[in-house]
Amino acid sequence: MAIRLKSVEIPAAQISSPMKTLKTVAIVGGCVLLGVSGILAVTNPGQAAYDEFATQAAITYLKAEACAKAPTAFGLQKLCQSELEANQSKIKQIIRDGTQRQNFVVFSLYTTDLSISSDLPSYHVESVGVLGQFILYKTQKR
Repeated sequence: MAIRLKSVEIPAAQISSPMKTLKTVAIVGGCVLLGVSGILAVTNPGQAAYDEFATQAAITYLKAEACAKAPTAFGLQKLCQSELEANQSKIKQIIRDGTQRQNFVVFSLYTTDLSISSDLPSYHVESVGVLGQFILYKTQKR
């Protein structure tokens, strides 16, 4: 006795439906990835923005650490603070000269080595710039 199976015809639309869904997900995912990458690239801060950020961070640090430890006699603490403010452009130039930027289009890595004289401590600072912001992730006093 022979058994015959009836063939069933499946519409092509039902077979390709999972493929269409996968293709749609891939296209949407690619567009989202491209959009996020574009936003990151546009908001990747440049060298000038880093110089300004690092200068302000250095001045804030020096006021808190160096000027605060200066003797109050003869107004040395206030003199220290006013000298920092008056010499912002020189501080910015020292930072600019000691900084290397690695631009990865969607973010940048900044490495700054600050050394003014052999009598003073030097500093090594590493930062990342992304979305128009800077994040210090490593600071070493040498």
